[in-house]
Amino acid sequence: MQHPAFDEFKRAFAAKNFEQALQYVDQLREEFPNSAALLWHRANCLEKLERYSELPAALEAAIVKLPDYLPARLMRVEYSYWYVEHAYPMIDGEDEADDDNLPSEVVAVRAQREQLQTQLEQRNEADLRFILEKDPQHAQANFLLSNLLRSVEQHSMSAEEREAMATDLLERAIASNPKNPDYFLTRAAHHRSLAWCDSSEYEGASELPPHIVKTFTGICFLRQHLEAAAQDYRQAWSLSQQPGHALKLATTLHDLGAYDEALAVYDDALAKMPEDAPLREYFIERRAMSENGGAGEREHMAQMLLQGLENDGKDQSLADNIAAQAILGAADAIRRGASVQDALAANISDDPETMRAMNLARQLLNLANEPAPELAEVDAGEYPSYQRSFANKTEKAAEKIGMHKICDAEAMGLFQRLGQHVMLRFYRDDSGEIGMASFTMKHKWPGMVAFLILFLSGKWKAHAMVECVTTFDDGTLISTQPESISPFKYGGGVILRKLAKNVSVQELVTVHKELVADYKLQHPEAKARVVNDLAGVEARWIEGQDIKAAYRKSIDYVSDEELRTMLGAHYDSLADKIRAQIKLMTA
Repeated sequence: MQHPAFDEFKRAFAAKNFEQALQYVDQLREEFPNSAALLWHRANCLEKLERYSELPAALEAAIVKLPDYLPARLMRVEYSYWYVEHAYPMIDGEDEADDDNLPSEVVAVRAQREQLQTQLEQRNEADLRFILEKDPQHAQANFLLSNLLRSVEQHSMSAEEREAMATDLLERAIASNPKNPDYFLTRAAHHRSLAWCDSSEYEGASELPPHIVKTFTGICFLRQHLEAAAQDYRQAWSLSQQPGHALKLATTLHDLGAYDEALAVYDDALAKMPEDAPLREYFIERRAMSENGGAGEREHMAQMLLQGLENDGKDQSLADNIAAQAILGAADAIRRGASVQDALAANISDDPETMRAMNLARQLLNLANEPAPELAEVDAGEYPSYQRSFANKTEKAAEKIGMHKICDAEAMGLFQRLGQHVMLRFYRDDSGEIGMASFTMKHKWPGMVAFLILFLSGKWKAHAMVECVTTFDDGTLISTQPESISPFKYGGGVILRKLAKNVSVQELVTVHKELVADYKLQHPEAKARVVNDLAGVEARWIEGQDIKAAYRKSIDYVSDEELRTMLGAHYDSLADKIRAQIKLMTA
């Protein structure tokens, strides 16, 4: 007969009342201090309660008593990050330290973390190999060891040996548990990475070899790997029915030129998606790209090229006319099926400065014509570790000063511009009038304006931002942010305060609150927008876009000071050409 308290523990755990279940476990441990099983049950309760910082001690205690218990070893691997957090937590001032000028104590603790991380990777590998010795078909152990071998930077095995073993381990994981979509997603992503090939090898080729797929944007893939990726994405979507998996499948099918299949996947996902789902409009927009045998994407790109070319009947200068005809020619070539790369190469001026001016003008106009953000709540675990790390660092600082996290989200409407997925973490103060957002991104291809700024200033690295915002019903936007690489300034209805690059979150919020308070004193009739959820964040973002756009248009999109800052030594050769292109595109 079992102890009554253990029966109560089982009932509480089954009912997902994990706090009560943990109380029963601790009560039982007082009576049975040598029970190994209770140590394991305690670790399980802590995991369910998301008290991850307490897991290392609980797991080590359980493994001492149960060294051959495979679930405990597996959990230790899955939560190894918290061993680092537990051993070397953030020290005072670290979250506000300048990465370019770190204090010696911060440098020391980060070195200790790296050393421990290396040790944990070795221990994780040993744990996973121990599990596989006992149970060679253990799906999750095979999966985790496969990932580990592909991610470690230093190892006794050669890169080729590790890759071969990682491939074999992932195949075993799928064979052991063919119902886990994560395994298929990982294999699909690996196939897609292997599919990339050097497009320059096929430039100017009248006909591509059958094993090569070339998208209309000019990217080349190895067909075999892209087809394998599509097959795995299809399996993941079938198993999970998660929209994100459908999107990856449809995108891959589109790249393969299987447009009808891509449309079928979009339609299947949309049929299963609620009418008010945040991602619905994004799916509809992406679906349009695959319509008419892929012509939807070609038309979309052609329209992007043609934006701003319409005029009011005024005569154009010869130079303006040549530029306009070049864009029209490129748009027509894309509609006829040419890749973007080929269309631009055939229609854009050979003069590199003219080409830069045309692209810069278009991007400057985009500042006043940003698409709606289309914010969608996301799982932070699906984003790169450097994004999660920055978000977590900012959240710790925000919590100390009473800011409340709203959620993590991605601006789906800006994905095409950014060229990468960027997670934003949103916050509010008690009143809801003051919002804060944080994000970081590594520059891949952020657009010509950002590229030139970064290239000319030598700042081609990850860019992080924390910004406080408040909008008022009189058309005023107050924004407080650290100094950044952006050369753009604002006036009119925009009150922009830039602080030191390494300003702390506390000082940032304090200054912003003072600006808001001062504005209220001077404009007692103005009411601040109150935002407590993601829908409110979306509305305030769009309101801010409209206010900024009005200012951009009031100064003809860019000031001379901004052009001088942005172009530096290239001002004399590019500024007039950029102004001419802006005039042409807005005529």
